[in-house]
Amino acid sequence: MRTALDTELFLDCCEVVEIPLHNQRVYLIQKNGHNIFRYQQKKYNLSVFTNEEILSLDYVDVYIRNPRARYVSGVNTYLQVLQLDHPELDVDTAFWFAKRYKFLNSHCLPQFHWVANLSRYLRSDAKIRLREFTNLDKIVDFFPERGFVTGPTKEFVNRLLTDNNSLDLWLYLDQILLDLAGQEFTWSELLDYYQSNHKNIIEHVLPKT
Repeated sequence: MRTALDTELFLDCCEVVEIPLHNQRVYLIQKNGHNIFRYQQKKYNLSVFTNEEILSLDYVDVYIRNPRARYVSGVNTYLQVLQLDHPELDVDTAFWFAKRYKFLNSHCLPQFHWVANLSRYLRSDAKIRLREFTNLDKIVDFFPERGFVTGPTKEFVNRLLTDNNSLDLWLYLDQILLDLAGQEFTWSELLDYYQSNHKNIIEHVLPKT
């Protein structure tokens, strides 16, 4: 049975944008160039595959970002959007919940979980081509303004990362994906890699996913 939080985190709409100039089909992940690819799609009227349409694809490109930087950026975005939508909420209390429960929003949900959600719509033989987020500028020609969200301050980063229990475990889950950038796997092959090389972490994570 899915809870309200499951619905918030594991989005029912997976989207892949085709970038024919670079022979890529990029899976949209929040905080991993999501808005950039949205802009590119609209500017060039690029094809978008959603959910069952993804079953027609033999590969999908997934850009993986530095886990710590993404987590900080994701929580920062989540809290600023939350404050904008609900100005009556106490800022410090909202921060405490975000830190205490870590992944209350898809902006900071581990990238591994985003790929797991994508796997619902992938053919068993479809390849997941892992790529480094730092190479994004090779396939896009414009980076939109940040908008109303301001970057995290040093104080914010220190408060968020200090005494943040078990955070390193979850970030390491994504670091493994980043270390595999440049390689491609089916979803089953990727799980087998975790099982063979990082058995303790995958056995800890999967029952909680």
